[in-house]
Amino acid sequence: MSRRAKLSQGETRFVSYVTLFAAADAYLTGLPDAGTALRLILLDDAFAKVDNRTIAELMGLLVRLDLDFVMTGHALWGFFPEVPLADAYEVRRAEGTCAVTTHVHWDGRTRHLRLAERP
Repeated sequence: MSRRAKLSQGETRFVSYVTLFAAADAYLTGLPDAGTALRLILLDDAFAKVDNRTIAELMGLLVRLDLDFVMTGHALWGFFPEVPLADAYEVRRAEGTCAVTTHVHWDGRTRHLRLAERP
């Protein structure tokens, strides 16, 4: 690739995420207790301005690298065939009201609405 080659905004974001995930994997794999260490990555406003096909590819990469992830984002569910198992929590709140959460479980094929458990 030449210096003059221009990447689109989505391509630039893709390269940035892949680099971040590879760095996290390398760091976590190099820990002395790598077999028991939590392999967690946190992303705020994850995958903004990235299309769904690319989000699926990036989330599949997280799965292949065995990285657990917690993400915030607008309309970010993570229910793609590349992700075999996920739990999503949507938190909604209108001004002046209490927050309400919705828990949806993804089994790799189907979404399942989970009811809140009572103590």
